[in-house]
Amino acid sequence: MSSLYPPQAQDDLARDRNRLAADRSLLSFVRNSLTLIGLGLGLEQILAALGAYYGARDINGWAYGLSLVYIGLGVLSLGFAIADYQAERARLRSPHYRYRPRRSLAAAMGLAIFATGALALGWLGFDLLG
Repeated sequence: MSSLYPPQAQDDLARDRNRLAADRSLLSFVRNSLTLIGLGLGLEQILAALGAYYGARDINGWAYGLSLVYIGLGVLSLGFAIADYQAERARLRSPHYRYRPRRSLAAAMGLAIFATGALALGWLGFDLLG
């Protein structure tokens, strides 16, 4: 089956699609990073209110630490996403661009968020019960 476009045009269109995909990925990480930073900023207030309601004594110290962890995860995620975006753009400019499978930044961030959330629920449960 013959293509409507010459091979060079197909390569250019594929590179453009990959660039647009990289742009979308970066914007997605920007949104997620801002959400993590916002969660970190508001989390201390929420947990302090829960601690006051349930009468927990030492909830403020680790709530502050957990807030800093989420803010740090947001900033770290944004930094890694920007670095990944710049590397992908540099690869796309290369005349010998080839697909290379890479590790998933989204999976790593999801695992980090899951781990901190699980620890927070465990600590909150122990603090409220004890």
